[in-house]
Formats: sequence, structure tokens, C-alpha cells
Amino acid sequence: MNKNNRKELLYRAAFKLFLMKQFDAVSISDIEKESGMTRGAITYYGGDKKGLFYDVVKQFIVDTQNIENKMSNTEPESLKDFINSYVHGCQNTMNRFDYIDKSVQNASSAYMSLILQICRFFPDLHDMYLENRNKEMALWIRVLQHSIESREIIENINIIAVAKNFMNIFYGQSFLDSLSMGLNTVELRTQMMEYYKAIKVR
Repeated sequence: MNKNNRKELLYRAAFKLFLMKQFDAVSISDIEKESGMTRGAITYYGGDKKGLFYDVVKQFIVDTQNIENKMSNTEPESLKDFINSYVHGCQNTMNRFDYIDKSVQNASSAYMSLILQICRFFPDLHDMYLENRNKEMALWIRVLQHSIESREIIENINIIAVAKNFMNIFYGQSFLDSLSMGLNTVELRTQMMEYYKAIKVR
């Protein structure tokens, strides 16, 4: 196994553990057991536990939530296309948990818990996460503006408020579903499309 593959194996194992437990509850011994790697190899590829946590969270959460990585097409022809592409990107994010390990139950809840730990340990990662959210907000605004200009949606709307509402549908659905079995992207699409219909030109 080459260096990159071993590093990826370590990151996947550590991410699974950080999803399943709080940072303080994960030991280097746990990481050794989950990854099948020696302590020396873990130190070589990931540094200490805090450094490994930083790199893993940045790769699997912060970078994943960058809208440019989350969506393959950030310049869609219509708001309807954007919504479909956005939900597809959310589903791809959810699929990442299967890639890590199918034994992580209620990935949405675990994911949210991990996000809340970011601020405690790494304020700079939290700032990056917030920057990603601001980029996403700016993209929603741009898509809405284009949709008004193309007469896809009505023009007498508060674009910023509508952009926030679309994002709140995602965050609200994510929170509600985290209480059960994880984000239901079919329901997310349904909720977003219902709101879309309310502002669509008749």
C-alpha cells in the first residue's frame, strides 16, 4: 500500500471514530485498532490526535461543505436545476458516510455533533465553515437574481430573505432528520420544490 493510500486509510478510520465518539473519548489506541496501523505510523501520517482531528475534519467536513466541492454545477440554467443539483450534492455528502463505514448509525446526528466540536478545538476551522456558508448564501442570491432576470420567478421578492429561506429549509430538514435516521434528501427536494412553486412565475 502506498503512502497516499495508507494516509487515506488512517483518515477514514479516524473520521469514523470521531463521528461515533466525542474527540476526548477517542484514544490513540482506538485509532490503532480501527486503522490497523501502529502508533508510529499514525504519528507519521497524522501527527498527534489533535492534528489528526484537524486534518480529518477539514477534509471530510469543511472542504466537503465548500459549495464548489459540494456541487458539480454551480452555474445552472435555472433555479429549478440549481435545486436539483443542490439536493444531489447533499446526497453525495450523505453517501460519503457509506464510503467511510456503513456501521456509523444516524450519520446526520453524528455529523452535526462533530461540527459543534469544531468551534471548541479549532476556531479557524469554524471560521472556514462559516465562510463556506457565506459562499453558499452568495450563490443562492446569484441564482435567484438570474432567475428573476430570466422571468423564471416573480420579481417582487426579497432576494436575501428568499435565499436564507432556501438555506433554512436545508438546515431545518437536516436537524429534524438528525433526530431519526439521517437527512432524507427526497423530503428535502420536496420542501424546496414546494417553496420554488410559491415564487415561480405563473
